[in-house]
Amino acid sequence: MKKLHISTQKKMIFGVCSGLSESFGLEVNVIRIVFFISLFFGGTGLLIYLILYAILPRDYSSEKIIDVEVKEEEEDTEKDHKILRSRTDSMIAGVCGGLSNYLKWDVSIIRLTFIGMTFVGGVGIILYLFFWFIFPLED
Repeated sequence: MKKLHISTQKKMIFGVCSGLSESFGLEVNVIRIVFFISLFFGGTGLLIYLILYAILPRDYSSEKIIDVEVKEEEEDTEKDHKILRSRTDSMIAGVCGGLSNYLKWDVSIIRLTFIGMTFVGGVGIILYLFFWFIFPLED
């Protein structure tokens, strides 16, 4: 995992979502969707976005020229690594277990995060249901 930062290269607004994407190795659109959905629950997403914009450092190292062959190899490995709902580490639908496997974090941290987001305007429940439908079940 890279240090948290704001991206100066792949930004749409300020680069917070793309910086988080680079830091955690997640698809940037997933992070953008999470921030967008959280806007409908008391504006917490906007508040968190602005706080992150104010405190995170800018990453200017990503502006270096990257060899085309290396970039293509990275894109191929990203396509192979998908988020799948877990069959083995499942309490309800395997969403937390799947995210845990993808992020290589402890599943308890993911579950506590969803519980915490549930107390912030019900965002946790909405995201869990959303992820339940978009993440396929592992084989």
